[in-house]
Amino acid sequence: MSEFQVTARKGKWIVLLVITLVTAGLLSPWASPHPDGLERVAKDHGFIDQAGAVHEWAPIPDYEVAGIPWTAVRVGLAGVIGAGIMAAVLWVSIKGLSSRRGKANAQSHGDGEGRL
Repeated sequence: MSEFQVTARKGKWIVLLVITLVTAGLLSPWASPHPDGLERVAKDHGFIDQAGAVHEWAPIPDYEVAGIPWTAVRVGLAGVIGAGIMAAVLWVSIKGLSSRRGKANAQSHGDGEGRL
């Protein structure tokens, strides 16, 4: 009866989440100021000026939260929001995968009612 389980110790995951969010918030302002891959290629090949404007609905344009006067806080908050979104996506994915596996195991062992 092997059951898929990430861990029974939720406290460990909470501590890891807090460490991740604090690290994202504190280290994001010191990320490299140099352009990333595609932006660097556009700059090197001379077509960076052809880039369009950032979409008006972009949640965090240019990796900064608008409306905050301090650059470090704008960028740090963007890092925390990004890490939080990724943590939520991963949590939902893990929950979905574990519930599917649990149902499949129950059906294969005759413990389920045969419904998905």
